[in-house]
Amino acid sequence: MIVTGELRPGAALPAERELAIRLGVSRPLVREALRSLEAVNIVESRRGAGTYVTELSPELLLAPLSHAFRLIHGSYLDLFQVRRFLEPAAAAEAAGSVGEDHLAEMDELLAALDELDEDTFPENDLAFHEWIVRQTGNPLLLSIIRGIRDLEFTVLEVTAASARNREQSQIEHRAIGKAIREGDPERAKAAMLLHLARVEDQLRSSAAGSPELAEETQ
Repeated sequence: MIVTGELRPGAALPAERELAIRLGVSRPLVREALRSLEAVNIVESRRGAGTYVTELSPELLLAPLSHAFRLIHGSYLDLFQVRRFLEPAAAAEAAGSVGEDHLAEMDELLAALDELDEDTFPENDLAFHEWIVRQTGNPLLLSIIRGIRDLEFTVLEVTAASARNREQSQIEHRAIGKAIREGDPERAKAAMLLHLARVEDQLRSSAAGSPELAEETQ
């Protein structure tokens, strides 16, 4: 019912008894299915008010991905490997397909990053990278990137802590943006790879002086 659109985000689900009748299954099976849906943020139970479909945002649906990463003690270097697989290709795709109207949004994001403000830089950095992925027009890829957003933010709080690092990141962001604006997919891909590799090296260096972070980058 949720997949077909019969139940939209925010809609109340029928009572367990009605669901059991409509689906031709037992109430215990319905109850177990609802618990499974709640565990992956598709529905939410409200005490005394019933069960409702969540907003079904990519961030909410993919939140378990970040939890799984931490539970299996994933390395933040694994995170960078995933980004190296996905983001250079996204930058190349953006360079080959971005419209002139979307370039104005890119300019605004880069202008915000030019301020090099320690408090806002991580969020603006993530917004710029997400903008690139959005230009691919691939909702699944965008959902994956949004699903690891909080993990990326944790890294940025470390790597963007110094003014010099923020300045270098912005030089690299500008290079990526220039290649996208000029419609050069190969240069955009190379610039993104260079940026991610440099930030990964920076993370390794930061971990050397932080026992807690070092454990997370093993």
